[in-house]
Amino acid sequence: MSFSSFSEFIQMGEHGWFVWSCYGLTLVVLIINILRPLQLQRRLIQEKRRAMAQEDAHSPTAGSNQQVDK
Repeated sequence: MSFSSFSEFIQMGEHGWFVWSCYGLTLVVLIINILRPLQLQRRLIQEKRRAMAQEDAHSPTAGSNQQVDK
């Protein structure tokens, strides 16, 4: 199938709306599949940092990680 103009290519024999909507939907799904795991990873790292900070604040030796030799 060949097209004589860019406009005909976009219209794709009156099936352009279907073809381009499929491409658009596929692109949206691919972007979501890339961004969602990154978002979840960032949130998990933030939660772990918060939990570690709270654990350090509530430990009996808060602020002191050195051992004293006798």
